[in-house]
Amino acid sequence: MFGFLFELLVGNLPTWLWPVLAGAGFATWLVSGILSHLPECRPYAAFIKPVAGLAVVLGIFMYGGAGVAAIYQERIKEMAAKIAVAEQASKDANVQVQTKIVTKTRLVHDVQVQVQEHIREVEKRIDADCRLDPAVAKILNQAAVDPVKDTK
Repeated sequence: MFGFLFELLVGNLPTWLWPVLAGAGFATWLVSGILSHLPECRPYAAFIKPVAGLAVVLGIFMYGGAGVAAIYQERIKEMAAKIAVAEQASKDANVQVQTKIVTKTRLVHDVQVQVQEHIREVEKRIDADCRLDPAVAKILNQAAVDPVKDTK
């Protein structure tokens, strides 16, 4: 939670703020070094010098962090573009798979209908003498063949 708040507060600051802070901190550090030679400003300079040093370190550190954050934001954009391309390819592949499934299902259904019609045609010959007509074996063999393999 703290990281989110920190990113929300600090992440919206302009990037140029951090080098300005470091430069101002360094200038203040130099001025406090000069002021430390004056007797009436010496107590103030003793307090200002470490604060200015911290400002320099903080400015440099945050500027480096802003650069890293910018690099990661660019990588995030690149990955988002790759994800969009992959999602579109996935949708296209799903459409092709769905089309193949529908085609194969229709093919199997058509073969079943053809075999059933052929059985109806030969039905009288099958039942006439209670002997197997050679057409029965052919029909059963046709029914046993996988129509999907035959189309390849």
